[in-house]
Amino acid sequence: MTNTFLRWWGCGAFDVILGDVNFAFDPYLFGENLKNAEPIYDYIFITHEHFDHCHPQTLKKLCSGERFKKLFVNPGCITPAQPIDKNYGDAAFERDLPITKHVPAEKVQILYPKHLNESQGLDRNFSGPSEITLGPIHVETIESGENQHPELPTCGYLVTHKEKNISFLHTGDLHAPYPALENIKGRIDFLIHMKLGLIDGGGANLSPGLVKLIDLVKPRFLIPTHYRTDRISDPIPEGHWPPNVTDVMAFIEWIRQTVGNKVEVLPFTAGVEYELEMPAKRVLWKWNWFNTWTVPPWREG
Repeated sequence: MTNTFLRWWGCGAFDVILGDVNFAFDPYLFGENLKNAEPIYDYIFITHEHFDHCHPQTLKKLCSGERFKKLFVNPGCITPAQPIDKNYGDAAFERDLPITKHVPAEKVQILYPKHLNESQGLDRNFSGPSEITLGPIHVETIESGENQHPELPTCGYLVTHKEKNISFLHTGDLHAPYPALENIKGRIDFLIHMKLGLIDGGGANLSPGLVKLIDLVKPRFLIPTHYRTDRISDPIPEGHWPPNVTDVMAFIEWIRQTVGNKVEVLPFTAGVEYELEMPAKRVLWKWNWFNTWTVPPWREG
């Protein structure tokens, strides 16, 4: 069986290369990464309309070529809430949305959440689909969080390749778990973790919500994302929205301590592609020693 390749691009961006089908969640590239990006995806899934998840320049580049088939979005990417939210400095919703300004309308489709957050109301009925089969993969939606309105929900996506028996849940900016998520319990291999467990802007510890989410959906692996470091190599703009982490290893260990033995935590580095050995779904960790000098400094001169 052909191996699978996973990559966290920084922020909420994540891609999955399965070979027979490739897809990405919330791609957000810039600089050399955007310049060198190639349209290698069949499908792209957007969780919500904030610029660090629905990024027009990136989508114009990736939603093209013979391979690309469809961009799936939440309804706010097509009909953003009015008045336009001005809280995000580079969001420019009025300029950038609807996303069909940048991607041909026939290549865009709205998906609505199947599993609803009771805080937004459980009696809502949407006019479009909440799950879809796309060749070898099946896509099922959950309600996410941040910028959502009852009539303009945000989405998370559970994507399952049935033949390869592998699945991915990208939650979007989910701030709090809710009971309906139990409907997807045990069907998730890789949970792409966004906001829960981080410290929010007010300093509140959200880790109890992360533990509750893990208990509700029972994933096999957890990949923490949506943070940045001070490394120049990070594929996230300096000073950008995700909070800086002063010590990445400490952060990962804190996540591990928080979730205990409930799930295996995978410490992905942004911008690095990781190979999964299939069908075991085991990460092939690869690294090398390297010297930063050729002559010991104490011998120079």
